[in-house]
Amino acid sequence: MLSEIGSRLDGGELSGEEAKEASEEMSLSLASLRSAGEISNDAYLEAGVIQGGISVLSNMIEQGCSKEELLSHMNQLRQRADRISLAHPELAEYFA
Repeated sequence: MLSEIGSRLDGGELSGEEAKEASEEMSLSLASLRSAGEISNDAYLEAGVIQGGISVLSNMIEQGCSKEELLSHMNQLRQRADRISLAHPELAEYFA
């Protein structure tokens, strides 16, 4: 999911609305994974940081932030996702 968002952002093709939809989709997917027992509650809570970061990205796009700022935020999200994936390997494929 993050690689697709990052690619679209880098190409200047990601709208605020698309980022918002991705955030909402992630929220629903994570809740479903937690309910199904595929991820722990801790993994769910930590993954919520990434979901919230995508929501922030949506707001940044809507506010007209520079591409440099947007890419910096996206890189921070990727780094956080990598750290979360180390602690919760079951999320690695989901964040990819």
